[in-house]
Amino acid sequence: MSGGTAGRILAADWVLPVATPALRRGAVAVVDGVIAWVGRLDELPSDFADLPVEQHRGILTPGLVNGHTHLQYTGFAELGRGSYRSFEHWSEAFEVVYLAVQDPAEWGRAAREGARLALRSGTTAAAEIVTDEPARGVLAETGLQGVEYLEAIGETEVRWNAGGREAFLAWLDGGPGVDPPADPMVNGGSVRSAEAARAAGSPEPAGSAVVGVSPHAPYSLDGEVIRELARAARERGMRIHSHVGESSVEASLYAHGNRDVLAIYGDMRDEFALIRSGGTGLSTARYAESIELLGADSHLAHGIYLDRADRDLLRDTGTRVALCPRSNRVIGLDAPPVADYLREGHEIAVGTDSLSSSPSLDLLGDAAALAELARSQGYAGDDLHQRLVEAVTRGGAGVLGRDDLGELRAGLRADLAVFDVPLDDVQAGDCSPERALVERGEGSCTLTVIGGRVRHHSPGA
Repeated sequence: MSGGTAGRILAADWVLPVATPALRRGAVAVVDGVIAWVGRLDELPSDFADLPVEQHRGILTPGLVNGHTHLQYTGFAELGRGSYRSFEHWSEAFEVVYLAVQDPAEWGRAAREGARLALRSGTTAAAEIVTDEPARGVLAETGLQGVEYLEAIGETEVRWNAGGREAFLAWLDGGPGVDPPADPMVNGGSVRSAEAARAAGSPEPAGSAVVGVSPHAPYSLDGEVIRELARAARERGMRIHSHVGESSVEASLYAHGNRDVLAIYGDMRDEFALIRSGGTGLSTARYAESIELLGADSHLAHGIYLDRADRDLLRDTGTRVALCPRSNRVIGLDAPPVADYLREGHEIAVGTDSLSSSPSLDLLGDAAALAELARSQGYAGDDLHQRLVEAVTRGGAGVLGRDDLGELRAGLRADLAVFDVPLDDVQAGDCSPERALVERGEGSCTLTVIGGRVRHHSPGA
């Protein structure tokens, strides 16, 4: 298969359009980087009869969409191969390796390697958090779609009012050479500069990523700071993404002012408003709502430690969650309540998180983990694998605010992937193609196409 955008037919044993039923011996017509037709190969319209047909083994799907990752930490894979007692234990280990990075350019190199690994696994778009400026712009540079969320962390109201606000907004809006606010957790932070200014709130151009805002977590920023960040994002038409419900002790901070989740900040933690006030008496999601973090333009990573009332609030406000089960396991957290999210009608996404806490950037590894967890948590619906396929495609597109990703449908960009998974039992009718993809898809990607251009192709595929 060539790397250009000339017309061609991509055919496979099975095609999963996601929005419509699976197609045995299916095919997708791609013309000028756009999907022109989807259907069974033996029903190919005469309009496309002259296009070359490329037959692939396995299952052809929309490109996968990673709902939460930090590509700049790809060089921290050794950390991700460890095991930890808690989020706080892992955070201490993370701080050591973060501070050991002396060359800011390493963040860009690591992010590019992470993007390469993502492309090799069938990922075509991502919700990417950027903490250090050299990692910014990597999505578009490598052909990936998505949102690069610029992260704010460690800002108390005092720091925010003493220059933090101006520094972050300059990073968000400004040109090269503008330094973002330093994170006190890392003794002043890295030197970071912003790329050329972009038109605030403009529609996302094809073939690129746009900027969003990531208030790191409700515990690592004062509530008033998060409220201002959320308003700044909305004024610019940007999306919002935060870590919520990842620590087992963060709820006690919001409710009662417990200091444990902020241990990494040392003596500085007493400067945070929640500790000084003794908490708010609110649950995790209620507190997030009170600081304007929830909404249809926002999504959360993890969402482990949320009760039914909290989860209902997320659903009712249109706030989606990206579940990251393998990262949670490495860090020593409880499993995400995936069965509850599915039963309660949430449209979930799936994230790998970063290699600092996960064994790979292959989204289907997390889908397989979620399938196992859902069954162990009592989910008995026969739609499990279909919903997980939706979660790694259309669900991820939803958290990015994109309705042009995550499906195979005429008129959409030709973002797709092929997975060479064993299909004997599928062909015999004993297994659905969705189950085969979810349970066997990890490590099987042979082709990744974005906008009709090949971004990954395994030899011999």
